[in-house]
Amino acid sequence: MCRDAELAARDYVRLVLAGISSVTDVSVAQTLLRQVNAALHRFTDPAWRETGLAAAATALRGLLEGAEPGSDIQLAYMQAFAGMAISPADLALLAGLLDGTISIDGLVIDTELRWRLLHRLVSRGAAGYAEIAAELDRDATDAGARHAATCRASVPDPDAKEEAWQQIVSGTLPNATFRAMLAGFADDDQVALLAPYQDRYFEVVPRIWRDWSPDMARWFVSYAYPIADNPAVISATSDLINSSDLPPGLLRLLSEGRDGLRRALRCQERDRRASG
Repeated sequence: MCRDAELAARDYVRLVLAGISSVTDVSVAQTLLRQVNAALHRFTDPAWRETGLAAAATALRGLLEGAEPGSDIQLAYMQAFAGMAISPADLALLAGLLDGTISIDGLVIDTELRWRLLHRLVSRGAAGYAEIAAELDRDATDAGARHAATCRASVPDPDAKEEAWQQIVSGTLPNATFRAMLAGFADDDQVALLAPYQDRYFEVVPRIWRDWSPDMARWFVSYAYPIADNPAVISATSDLINSSDLPPGLLRLLSEGRDGLRRALRCQERDRRASG
């Protein structure tokens, strides 16, 4: 109902968070929490989005504090909270868990969770290159290098975005590093920072589709598609589709991106009406 704009995204989020404590299957809970995150970032009125994220993080923090110590559901709440924390107090909790000054009974801060916490802190401007380098020293593995690439690409700074973009479109990155860096670059919380890359995406897509390996080209077209609350991206997609005799595979992926954005804008309008 939320994806079809029949239910306002904010109401969907409130509904899930009000009832998720009754869900006993952790995989179901994780799916619901991922859907909450997606609804908040894609389907809410952009003017309300930060308010919604803060409210969701507050609810998740309460669920986290009340969860059974050491349980899978406790970890699921922690992972979801780390994806939505935006307030200074919530970010301070993440930082304290990362540096060991704060602990939560039963919660193990392993290597993967450490990177998740750091990624959120970096993307919100509460940590930076020094903290990334220090964490990479702790986890000097191939996986650690990929996590570090994601974090560096998520630094909320125009120069960091430009550097990441140049590396992403160069076609020289190893496949796994390319995907990791693109994940950090295309941060759902950084719509304004990514706005300058909307036109640039459409400029490079034909070359990338022609010159890159099929797997990497498909990945770029799908996951670099502009994160926007802007109908102009729909027009730009249509212009590219109509201006060239595109290969069927590229045409399909661009059409899917355009359809996804149309859906998001419909849902945002439905959510906007709910505010009144």
